[in-house]
Amino acid sequence: MSSLHSTNPSDKTDPATQNASSWYGELVFESGERTVRKNVLRTTTLIGSHEQCNLQLISPTVEPAHCVMTLDARGFRIWDLRSQDGTYVNNQKVKSARLKHGDQIRVGKFSFRLETNLTDLTREGFFIDEYRVIGILGTGGMGWLYVVQDGRSLQRMALKVLTRRTNSKSVHQSELQTRFKLEGAAGERLRHPNIVELIDYQHRADVEYLLLELFESINLQELVQRDGPLRADVVSRIFEQVAHGLEHLHGCSLIHRDIKPANLLIGNDGTTKICDFGLAFLGDDPREQELAEQMGDDCLGTADYVSPEQSVDSYRVDGRADLYSLGCSMYFALTGQVPFPLPSSREKLLAHRNSKPVPLNEFSAAIPAGVQEIVERCLEKDPDKRFQTAGELAAALAPFAAQQIHVSFDFETILRKRTSQASFRLADPKKKHYLQRIPANVASSLQTISSDDHLEGEHVVIQSPPASNVATHVPGDTSSATDPH
Repeated sequence: MSSLHSTNPSDKTDPATQNASSWYGELVFESGERTVRKNVLRTTTLIGSHEQCNLQLISPTVEPAHCVMTLDARGFRIWDLRSQDGTYVNNQKVKSARLKHGDQIRVGKFSFRLETNLTDLTREGFFIDEYRVIGILGTGGMGWLYVVQDGRSLQRMALKVLTRRTNSKSVHQSELQTRFKLEGAAGERLRHPNIVELIDYQHRADVEYLLLELFESINLQELVQRDGPLRADVVSRIFEQVAHGLEHLHGCSLIHRDIKPANLLIGNDGTTKICDFGLAFLGDDPREQELAEQMGDDCLGTADYVSPEQSVDSYRVDGRADLYSLGCSMYFALTGQVPFPLPSSREKLLAHRNSKPVPLNEFSAAIPAGVQEIVERCLEKDPDKRFQTAGELAAALAPFAAQQIHVSFDFETILRKRTSQASFRLADPKKKHYLQRIPANVASSLQTISSDDHLEGEHVVIQSPPASNVATHVPGDTSSATDPH
């Protein structure tokens, strides 16, 4: 049984055993006696004259990246990418339009007809194993994080899927897979109210994912960007909880190595949880030693929040490196600005090693001196001068922390926004790596055919398609035609 599949309520067979090949979606180009059918059952189909487009149209009337078709839970949509001559649907020039069976699409001098049996899939759904994908929570270098619904219990959860191809020339896919396994191993050790809980993880040939609790929340990065700097008592309450979570994590022989506002989740009642253990260091795991030997002393972490010692050697750190990153995150929450807002990562890393940030009291006189001292101690260059344990830091924050806080947000609105932002990132031709970031997600389970179709003026050149059920060979396209059974 394929691990990634789609269901159709109109079929009488069991949805869990449905073959994904029952779906189809094609752009049909007809010229004289010849017909070309281009399969578009994929997350994105980039159309233009550039050789890396999924559908290459060689003509001066077609831009290098002219338009893009996307596939989501509601079906197909086409987006014009600010082309000079425009994109037309049923003879109407469009910026964006939903598509249905029979629609006529014109790109330059080329006209296509959409043929599909997909309509609004929100009543049906795409599945990863038994989990129905609802929306996108986030994207990152290792994979995509989805909101899913368990088809058995109907409970909503988060599911992180490993990308099938790294977007960095300096990182090998094998390294990503090892880190993903380490993230699963880290999650298995952790059970704490201030840490997002791992429920299950699967590492198989057909799919690799982590199943996590869905904590309906806003991350600290989003909260500060929306509301501006937070009150010191609110910040103290948030980071007292973060410190308690780190105390548990460090007690389990783990170092997070990527504490930052985007990885701190805050619920409506102020409950705060640490997430994303993709860079977690498991010093007692032999796979860490293998990675260290492969990667040397490469700097792991986020440049705005990484500790001086971690930027020098990411494999010779202890829990005090996380406390430095926590201090940087507190600084951001109190000021709305990172400690060293410099233009390049190299400059930021050097500043973490050698410079002091602007004092907090220059941003606001309302920040208590005691809170300023806590942040300054966290940001000491010498780990011996910082708080020595997360528990010690939590105790220092407690007197300044609000007893209760409430954070106003609508999670469904946040989810829709993140899903929309992810779709636009996929469709942005200015990002040269975007084709490589198509996730190993629901669309890759659908049947695909060769993407090597070339339409040249009125003359159609069709390259020999590969054998059925094999991967397409467009640069950046890493999805397989069908998942192995």
